[in-house]
Amino acid sequence: MSHFSTSFIAEAVEKGWKLQQELVYYSDLLGKTIVVPEGYFTDLASVPQIMQFVVPVANAKNRKAAVVHDYLCTHGVELGIVTDQKQADKVFREALRVLGLGRVRSAALYYPVRTYQWITGWFR
Repeated sequence: MSHFSTSFIAEAVEKGWKLQQELVYYSDLLGKTIVVPEGYFTDLASVPQIMQFVVPVANAKNRKAAVVHDYLCTHGVELGIVTDQKQADKVFREALRVLGLGRVRSAALYYPVRTYQWITGWFR
């Protein structure tokens, strides 16, 4: 079953957060463990300003999922953890559910992320 096996412990730094210990998440979707290393920099939720009225910026409940998603977006494909952005986004949704966000709240975070990826991919 998907789960986090470590806590989110990070230090606030300029424009983001730096992990003070690794963050470990097992994903059923991927069938593997994702280890976000100590020292990894994250902005938690890089929600485009235009979508911030719909998507709450990372709060205590969704921070772990945001960190895993950031890591998969920045290193997931090159490390062979995920095959593409869409898979990273699906892991994000899975992790939100693990953290106790229901279908509606996790969808409220997932679909704007997917829409943003679609829009920015369209114009690249």
